[in-house]
Amino acid sequence: MISLNIGPAADWFSWTLGLVGALAWPLAALVIALVFRRPLLALLARLDELNWGDKSARFARRLDRLESEAPPAIAEPDGPGIALTGDHGRFIKLLDLSPNAAVLDSWSRVEEALQGLALSHAVASTDAARASRALEQRGVLPSHTVGMISEMRALRNGAAHNQDISVSDALRFRNLAKGVLNEIRLA
Repeated sequence: MISLNIGPAADWFSWTLGLVGALAWPLAALVIALVFRRPLLALLARLDELNWGDKSARFARRLDRLESEAPPAIAEPDGPGIALTGDHGRFIKLLDLSPNAAVLDSWSRVEEALQGLALSHAVASTDAARASRALEQRGVLPSHTVGMISEMRALRNGAAHNQDISVSDALRFRNLAKGVLNEIRLA
């Protein structure tokens, strides 16, 4: 048999106050989220950096934007002997050691090609940003390529200053670097 004992009214009142007090903040947060849902969604869409533990989404978001603007990279020939030779083999070894080091190495190839182009056009600047702007002013490099070089340089700086970079993001950066290298070599 089940029995239910109902105490005095004061116990019910205390229990109700406790329940309301426990639910006040969650309900207030829910109401605020519902009232401001559109501005909150717009704010989340503009989010540039998201940190969760040791992972960061900033590098990936900037790569997404660059990939949408990038010229296509020249595909490397496939084959078991070719895939691990030369520049690609070096990149794979660096990627195994550190994706950040692989990004830095990919950037160094862009910087070397840019310096070579600057020298061939008598631009006296060793800085990638200045050299690319000077080459743009002379009509050697298109403005979209100079913009990509600037963005890639910022991503490279993030890699140099210990921003966590995933293996897939390092591979994506390398593909962008190959496309920019292609643009520089065609200039």
